[in-house]
Amino acid sequence: MDASDKPVVLLIDDDADSRALAEFQLSDGYTVIQAASGVEGLNLATDRRPDVIVLDVTMPDLDGASVMRKLAVDPVTREIPVIFLSAVAEGEERARGLEVGAVDFIKKPTHGREFLARVDMAARQRIRNTDPAFAGPEGDLFRARLEQEIARTHRVDSALSLLLVNIDRMRDINHTHGRGSGDDLLRAVRRTIAVKIRTSDTVFRLSGDEFAAILPDAEAGTAMVAAERCRDGIASLGGDAGGAAVSIGIAELSQGDGLVEFIAKARDALDKAKASGGDRSWRSDDLRRHAINPGSLAEDLTDREWAVVTHLAARRTEADIARRMGIRPGTVRSHKARIRRKLHVPPDIRLSDFVRTNFRELIGRLEGLEKKTS
Repeated sequence: MDASDKPVVLLIDDDADSRALAEFQLSDGYTVIQAASGVEGLNLATDRRPDVIVLDVTMPDLDGASVMRKLAVDPVTREIPVIFLSAVAEGEERARGLEVGAVDFIKKPTHGREFLARVDMAARQRIRNTDPAFAGPEGDLFRARLEQEIARTHRVDSALSLLLVNIDRMRDINHTHGRGSGDDLLRAVRRTIAVKIRTSDTVFRLSGDEFAAILPDAEAGTAMVAAERCRDGIASLGGDAGGAAVSIGIAELSQGDGLVEFIAKARDALDKAKASGGDRSWRSDDLRRHAINPGSLAEDLTDREWAVVTHLAARRTEADIARRMGIRPGTVRSHKARIRRKLHVPPDIRLSDFVRTNFRELIGRLEGLEKKTS
């Protein structure tokens, strides 16, 4: 390919060694131009209008966030996708990068194949952002990244999980508080997801009120823990739409899954979470059709099993439950095993955690009774 036909990447970094490494890794597929400072980078971005900007977070004159804000208000540069580059890749740092508009976040030092793949995705996003046929803020970017992770997972025989996150009652939030508050909530939800997942995970916005998170090297149990962290974090958000709730569908890649099958599993889990009242996480390997409603538990459990459930919701140990119920600890374990089978609780999830996740209304009543009797 002639150099004049290659997409242009602008590297803005005060570290000459980092720029040299990045240019070497990108040189086959891109024309690379360099800036040693934020001010120089802004001038080059306006003059050359690159297809992608790779921007260091920490620089002496203008830091990455300041450069990003200036790029965002300039009509010439505001549509150029920016990848943040940093020696630190903690959740808060990533969240700040995404909050100011970066499309991706990469930790230094860059690694050739991964770095090139991420720049490739950003370059494709540049084309999509100017194409009216592109549907969804990051839908194609998400599918491209997921295809890569599926191929890698099958190749190295590792694990891969997917979260689909949907904001419950988003239409009501927009109607009650206005679209401005709704937009603020969308940004806050994305920021919260980015903070609550690992630095190796990636979050995408798929549509108006839906997000996805790709979790490499994560089994369903690990993904469930991450989903609950995200759900709790979003529930604690402030603002006009504070206390927002989300439903989350969770799927782990199986041996025969391709892109379509994998997304469909997560979508089915999300649909079940929504159909069960929302504000919950649901795994695709959960065999139930709907969540168990505390009001109908008596129809599925014996009186003793119901009593064990209520004690588990209060975080009581097997020994304490046995003492309170006047039975042996071994009998408590037998009851727990039957409860687990009846409620289809996956073996890698603690029964007490499952109870507290699915029966929050029940837990609230129990905690209220505990306070009255203490």
